[in-house]
Amino acid sequence: MGWASGKRRATSGRRAAEWRERIGRWRRSGLSVAEFTRREQVSQPSFYAWRKRLRQQGLSRSRQPMFVPVEMCAADMSPGGVRIELPGGAVVTLPSEASAALVTTAIRAAMSTTSTSAGEGASC
Repeated sequence: MGWASGKRRATSGRRAAEWRERIGRWRRSGLSVAEFTRREQVSQPSFYAWRKRLRQQGLSRSRQPMFVPVEMCAADMSPGGVRIELPGGAVVTLPSEASAALVTTAIRAAMSTTSTSAGEGASC
């Protein structure tokens, strides 16, 4: 691998980070893809290609553990249970005695609902 391919990889990584940020702005904006890309002065085909590429990269990374251990004391829990706010605006509220399997299933369901419904507020 020569200098040129190393430089290309660094540029590609930087572009991926820029597109990851751009797609995050679009998600938070509430705009249609057409309006957002017009304002950002990027083409819709580029937007869709990068969204697909980043999603596929995310899927390949999803085989890695998504969760980190969290220790909570009784003072951290409300009488109604545990409330988890997820990226994209989804909120999962579970009883404090919920099993790890239930927590995992609920979070995955909320995340998939959020990404497919574009934040329409579906509940689980």
